[in-house]
Amino acid sequence: MRLLLVLVLGLLVAGGFWVVPRLNAAVALHGRHAVTVTPAQTGAHPPVVGDGPLVRVVKVVPAGAGLEGLDPFTGNRVGLLPGADASKARQAIADGKPPYVIQRFGYSATARRTLSLTFDDGPDPVYTPKLLNVLARNHVPATFFVTGQMAAKNPQLVSREIREGHAVGNHSLTHVDVSTAPGWRTREELVVTDHVLRAITGHYSSYFRLPYEGNDEESTQETLNGLLRAQQWGYLVVSHDFDTEDWEYALHPHGPNIPLPPLDGRNLTVLMHDGGGSGRQATIDYVARLIPAARQAGYVFQTMPQVQPWMQAATGKITPSVWDRIDLLIVKALYAWPNAALRAMFLYALVAVVGLGVLNAGLALWRRWWSRHPLVETRHPSVSVLIAAYNEEAVIRRTVERILRSHYPIEQVLVVDDGSHDRTAEIVGGLAAAEPKVRLVSQQNRGKWSALNRGLAELTSEIVVTSDADTVFHPDTVTNLVRRFAVSDSDDLAAVAGVIRVGNRRRNLLTRWQALEYITQMATDRAAQEVLGAILVVPGACAAWRRSAILAVGGYSHATLAEDADLTLALHEAGYRIEQADDAVADTEAPEDVDALLAQRTRWTYGTLQAIFRHRRMLFRLRYGWLGTVILPGYVLSVLLPIVLLPFVTVMAVLTVINQGWGVLMFYFALFMIANIAVAAVAVRLMHEPFTHLLMVPIYRLVYEPLRAYLLYSSTAVAIKGVRMGWRKLQRTGSLDESTAPNLELRVRPVPAVAESSSGSADVGHTSIGEDRPWPRR
Repeated sequence: MRLLLVLVLGLLVAGGFWVVPRLNAAVALHGRHAVTVTPAQTGAHPPVVGDGPLVRVVKVVPAGAGLEGLDPFTGNRVGLLPGADASKARQAIADGKPPYVIQRFGYSATARRTLSLTFDDGPDPVYTPKLLNVLARNHVPATFFVTGQMAAKNPQLVSREIREGHAVGNHSLTHVDVSTAPGWRTREELVVTDHVLRAITGHYSSYFRLPYEGNDEESTQETLNGLLRAQQWGYLVVSHDFDTEDWEYALHPHGPNIPLPPLDGRNLTVLMHDGGGSGRQATIDYVARLIPAARQAGYVFQTMPQVQPWMQAATGKITPSVWDRIDLLIVKALYAWPNAALRAMFLYALVAVVGLGVLNAGLALWRRWWSRHPLVETRHPSVSVLIAAYNEEAVIRRTVERILRSHYPIEQVLVVDDGSHDRTAEIVGGLAAAEPKVRLVSQQNRGKWSALNRGLAELTSEIVVTSDADTVFHPDTVTNLVRRFAVSDSDDLAAVAGVIRVGNRRRNLLTRWQALEYITQMATDRAAQEVLGAILVVPGACAAWRRSAILAVGGYSHATLAEDADLTLALHEAGYRIEQADDAVADTEAPEDVDALLAQRTRWTYGTLQAIFRHRRMLFRLRYGWLGTVILPGYVLSVLLPIVLLPFVTVMAVLTVINQGWGVLMFYFALFMIANIAVAAVAVRLMHEPFTHLLMVPIYRLVYEPLRAYLLYSSTAVAIKGVRMGWRKLQRTGSLDESTAPNLELRVRPVPAVAESSSGSADVGHTSIGEDRPWPRR
């Protein structure tokens, strides 16, 4: 249901600019005049006549000895032009210009020494409350020309402005230049903002101040097209008498103070800004200086509608319609919610990514300091190595030979061939013929879980070390895995996880990225989990297991695709302990192309979710400590939340870029990048890896996020369809970097004939090669 709501919201947001014009075309607030007048008809530079803070285009016609002005859209009379204005209009007509003028007008005949403070571009969440406080302390009303997007972001401030006796007017939706914008957008910029203000305040105000307008003749002529458009839509256009240019002084906070207007007795409408940029404190300080100076000069402060009869007639109370509320909802979705959502997502990411990353790194460092003393072994438990193999001819020889070079005295290396169709069995048989410790067991293809259980049934040693067929052990890997069991006096230690490195890291950018991922996860994430007693997954590619513990929980299960994760949780649920040996290192072959990587990670993600669902009774149970209360729920949330939020996040990110540019997203990206570098540096240091890995951190984020999105949705799709995924093992190439795959010159005799015993195991001849190396004491 939540996903459905998110999708509906996404469609609403994405289609907002498609829906709104159609809504507003049907529900216009001001009767749209059928007559269209353009600059082509009025001339590009009609003369500006009159005086006052309101502006309109009028058509002049003879009226006796004088000239009369007519509204060019309705034909209604607007009055005779005074002598000087009429003379200016006649001269323009005599010069061949069309009979149109831009008329400035507005103050009532009774207005004396009035001063109207006007503020554009707000409301701003920081500066507007401060300004309102100054006005309230001085009992000064003002007029605010707000943008629709800022009003939708801060509706409580618009409501406060109305509640405290201020006037609120229209300043377009996004502060677009309505003179140059397409006609349809100009209409929506005005009408949508009106809908928004009606929905917030319960008032209508059919007056509008043009963004980028000026009060000199040249500036006024430049806005002619916008002025005509606003008039055609029934708006009264507002200008000003005195421009403080406070926005420019805000750019130079240590420069001279904003000059006061000439307080010479004339009526004044002063233009300022409470939003649209930083540094508006200069405006607030200016208002605090202006108020006492104006009062001392005998001025009275009033809102524009109080001294402009035309504006007074264009405002009043109204009951918001359903379309008003719909427009407010859409504008919020387009402009307000992206910021709020981005902040919420930033806080979530700050905790989930930065906070947890730094916490994990801190726990890993503490763990390393706490365990700096060497472990002293008290016994030598018997150890065998178990490998499940399926079509591994490219890598199986190298894997077995490296295990045979282990310093620890291994009893047996058992390879269970799960019905391979290649030369896997033949190669292992040849190794077994040359080395008595190597043994091959063949079975029909049943899956990795079955091969591992078959191996457990064949082995008798106390400790079983598992390895994938493509994993290369170092000589001390088995020693360092088993040492944890050797120093433990109890049988509650069930498993020890090793550290897996990407052995083919130098192949391309993708393998280098995976190398850093493996290092970070092993050195910080899983190390922190060990401190909490909550290791989520013991990787079967390099791990040591107490055989009796595995059998006690029923062995490997076929219920999930992540048999190692499933077994790990089963051991936790049974009350066993699990640890990690940082010095038990093995190299593995990572996917070298995107298709192989996606197939592998889909199986991992889906399998881990299967394992958690299978052991869901552990969730939120104090009995299971940090694993049940934090690690498992955290993993589930890390999957479920992005599934729901990713479409929303994508839409919000796009809208943020549209509204605020790339700067906000780049700031967040840089912040997380710094945190990722710090955590990665800790991981690299703990693993004694070269710091050149840190060069991959920027790519790590760029690769990880799209990959994570794909994995989440692909795994969810598989779960919804109910499709049972197969093993889908990685196609091995046998490629490892030279530094991790030294040449081993083991001589192997020709492969003898292999006979299947009644038990299903392959009995081969044994010839010893080399001798066991002593287990080093530390």
